Amino acid sequence: MNLTFKIAKKRENGILAAVALLFFLVYLSLCFNNNVWTDEAFTIELLQSDFAGIIHGTASDVHPPLYYLIAKCFTLVFGSSLLSLKLVSIVPMILCMTWGAAIVKKRFGFRTALLFTCFLGVIPCTMEYAVQIRMYSWAIFFITFMGLWAYEAYLEPRWRYFAGIVLTSAASAYTHYFAFAAAILIYGFLFLALAASKRRQLGKWLLSALASLLLFTPWMPYMKIQVRGVSKSYWIEEITGETVKEFFPFLFDMDIPWTTAIWCCLIAAGVVSAVVMIVRKEQKEGVYALLLLAVPVFTAVTGVVASSLIRPVFIVRYLLPCMGLLALFFAITLSRFADKTVFAALLVFCFCAGLVDYGQSVYQEYEWTHTAETERFLAEHVRENDMIAYNYESYKLIYDYYWDDSEKVLWQDIDLDTDTHDTIWLLDTIYWPTPTDEYLAEHGWKRTFMGNYGIEHNDFKIYEITRLPQ
Repeated sequence: MNLTFKIAKKRENGILAAVALLFFLVYLSLCFNNNVWTDEAFTIELLQSDFAGIIHGTASDVHPPLYYLIAKCFTLVFGSSLLSLKLVSIVPMILCMTWGAAIVKKRFGFRTALLFTCFLGVIPCTMEYAVQIRMYSWAIFFITFMGLWAYEAYLEPRWRYFAGIVLTSAASAYTHYFAFAAAILIYGFLFLALAASKRRQLGKWLLSALASLLLFTPWMPYMKIQVRGVSKSYWIEEITGETVKEFFPFLFDMDIPWTTAIWCCLIAAGVVSAVVMIVRKEQKEGVYALLLLAVPVFTAVTGVVASSLIRPVFIVRYLLPCMGLLALFFAITLSRFADKTVFAALLVFCFCAGLVDYGQSVYQEYEWTHTAETERFLAEHVRENDMIAYNYESYKLIYDYYWDDSEKVLWQDIDLDTDTHDTIWLLDTIYWPTPTDEYLAEHGWKRTFMGNYGIEHNDFKIYEITRLPQ
């Protein structure tokens, strides 16, 4: 009997490891391109600094520095290629699918751990951002483990679990401010759970909260400066009812009709399942599942309220840190009452969702963008005395990645009457008025439309601007 149990346990561990390996290969296959968007370009430029420069650079931005410091350490060992930087983001996702799944398996069983790994991998928004050169996958890692250790601390209030909560909460705060908001919510829910339990451990909770606050104290002056700067001016648009409706498609939409509705139905089914668990005296698991869902919900509420009271500061991708908790919510609630048939159906759903999501991600990474086409066009046409110009200053970070400063200039800084270049290749976006034929003719130039091009999310038209015949 013991031998049979060991064999079954090894088989289950092998399955979980195989699924994690599969997702690693899927993520890796999305990394072999040369596409960056504005925020990724900011990361790449910032990582050219030393550690002190990174801290200073992030203090001048709107995010905390931990992700950039992790990425910098990674590049010192593995180099700063685009592939290396994307691998930095894959690592925390695989840690969630291995180490995190092991914790889930120990507490909730194999089927829940398998569904946790699958749902984490196939929630539509996670696959795209798992290979972004940004902090979101690390925020997922920290918040997911904080949520796991918070439950362990509630069931067995040992110091090691509270130490894990301290480290992950502080790391979340140093990674993204809405991960910080999610960490505060987890702390709040843990306080309520401990206060309501017979085995009250509020002393440990208080010491943990103070330790987390102490660890974040060195960054607080910079956060205050960032908050003041954002309150005066920020790029996020006003949040309306329509904006909130778009939260769901961003998180769940795929290239198949009604997929957002299907995911919302799964959330509803999970809520019903959690309520049934509570009614059936499985209160700890049921309440925990509902609290897992409450973290992203109240994080969104926090963002919307802050945007209403101060100025717009929240967009839906700031919910990405909570996606590990959402995957765990799905796994606990949907596996609880699933027989073999329903469990198999859930796995089939995850497999099909993963295929669609992967196809969508491949298209976005390799076909949707005009990056390679743009690079090829400019390499073939730009000559020695030509100049590349752009008319939207916010894209400078992207252009810095692809071309040297000597090869490009902001269109608004060009004096057409004195310029000595033979040809100007203008990357013309919709965010700035296109120079008209009449305006160019007045200064002795003409333009020729060369086609629609772009880099990652940023589309533009290319015009060849040449001198009029004398």
